[in-house]
Amino acid sequence: MKKIALSYNLTPEWHQALAQEISAELIDGKIIVIPEALGEGHSYFTQITPGISALFIDFVLTEPIEVNRLKSENDLYIFHFDLSDSPNSIEIDAVEYQIDSFENPSFTISNNKIESTFRPLINKRTVVLQLLVDKKVLNEYLRADTIEEYTKRKNEAMGNSHHFFDTIDSNSNLLLKSIKDKSISDLSFDSFLKGISLKLLGNFIIRCENSSAVQSEATRIELEAVAKTKNYFLDNLTNSFPTVSFLSKMAGMSPSKYKILFKKQFNNSPKNLFLKKKMILANDLLKSGNYNTLTEIVYELNYTRLNHFRSKYYTFHHRKPSEDFVRKTYQTNNRRYAS
Repeated sequence: MKKIALSYNLTPEWHQALAQEISAELIDGKIIVIPEALGEGHSYFTQITPGISALFIDFVLTEPIEVNRLKSENDLYIFHFDLSDSPNSIEIDAVEYQIDSFENPSFTISNNKIESTFRPLINKRTVVLQLLVDKKVLNEYLRADTIEEYTKRKNEAMGNSHHFFDTIDSNSNLLLKSIKDKSISDLSFDSFLKGISLKLLGNFIIRCENSSAVQSEATRIELEAVAKTKNYFLDNLTNSFPTVSFLSKMAGMSPSKYKILFKKQFNNSPKNLFLKKKMILANDLLKSGNYNTLTEIVYELNYTRLNHFRSKYYTFHHRKPSEDFVRKTYQTNNRRYAS
């Protein structure tokens, strides 16, 4: 495994040092072409303003690599948007976290003073946009402690302490899809990447401001109660959705207040989040090779009609369940047979 150690900075020197470390070609001081010994693809680094830079990577590795980001005294936030075809992992303080893929997009924020290790999958397309932002820049738009309060509240709800994870809002998701589909050979790529990056930061600032407004109206107990209802229905994905009425009673508030607080805290409605996670589970079951028929999985997920399940699955994954279904196999005398 190729191990790479680097320290982020807002200026391109670190990116140039990375090119030398992996014996890669550097084009125009911005583009690293991945050497054939590791795979194919590229990384693209650009400075947007004196306090904001962007790193865009798009490659398919044929050999495993481990990217160790060393802690630095540069006071930066690192926004990590993962658009890869399959989930990657990141390790922080010896704890490994799963970073969702493009089908279930999320983003992370980390502090440049905390080390991390990123391990991209091999033979899978890895697409990542990272924004390096000077804390002073964000503090010009937000109260100095707004992000800390926001990430602390989110981390408490999600059980994380060292790394902040959150879902990507629909507008930001469209922006990220547009950059994933853009070729770096396009003459407008640099300005396009800069524009997308600033819009993503703008969306995050609005999100923080809205979250702070909700926090001023909601007590800590109410937010914890809403988080518990989320954990409840995510622990019971094989059942039907328990209804907003049931969940709001569990949280001890009216359905209207519950829906508002849930939307503000998790950027989704309870039912949509439940269905999203249920369809991800369905994909895992289909590919598990533990079932003889699709009908078994339909019953496992508490659907009564196969056509209804097909419709929900196709809406989310844009594929038929049969395209992902791996039939159960049996092994006899060192030979495998499909059931």
